[in-house]
Amino acid sequence: MLWEEMNWAEFGKLVPDKYDTVIIPVGTIEAHGVSPLGTDVMIPVEIATRIAKDLNAVIAPPVNYGVTSTLLAYPGSLTIGPETFQQYMTGLFMSISDCGFDKMVVINGHGGQMEELAAAAKQAWMRKRVKITVVNWWMCCEDIVERIYGRGGAHAGTDENAAIQAFRPDLIKADLYSDEMVYRRPEGFTTYPSPGTILAYKDGAGFIDFDQARAETYFSEAVERVKGHILDIFKRWEKL
Repeated sequence: MLWEEMNWAEFGKLVPDKYDTVIIPVGTIEAHGVSPLGTDVMIPVEIATRIAKDLNAVIAPPVNYGVTSTLLAYPGSLTIGPETFQQYMTGLFMSISDCGFDKMVVINGHGGQMEELAAAAKQAWMRKRVKITVVNWWMCCEDIVERIYGRGGAHAGTDENAAIQAFRPDLIKADLYSDEMVYRRPEGFTTYPSPGTILAYKDGAGFIDFDQARAETYFSEAVERVKGHILDIFKRWEKL
């Protein structure tokens, strides 16, 4: 059930009587190794598409633009200032709440705006008392990528690349890849611009495996993990 495809009169009949939950995909546009610039948006949209029925949720139009920082120097990357982004998301959450939804699920695909989304969610809860959870999807799936691939994930690395490859393999530019693209950021370093577009935060992490079956298995398990946590939150909210 896509928000933007509904007529206003249809929306009024369905929300909140039939649908009291909304999923909001959020990301940014930035360089991602050999996967597309829109990776951080595309993955949340796909997760939302796969779980919406089980959550009985409407999928809101995605927020494509976010807070890009160290990767802004790479062609095609875009950014919104952190304060502007946080204010925008706060206003968006409150406006969505005014449409009648009781529960919001924000699926975020970008690590550079987690604090801003958490602050916006808190403000929406405090002001509107709308129940809201922000899901940084990759963070609750680290053990899955390590089990399937034998190593940790990374920005534009093992896990993110596999997620895109699972549903849009045509967008993965495997011919551009070499292991030398993976940059292990040293502890204690913050560098502008980033020295690479595949960023590992652990030794041995991030290297890409282009096996299609593994990619589909990983992403399927990741989606189920995310859905399971959300459904558990919903059950616990019912007790409030």
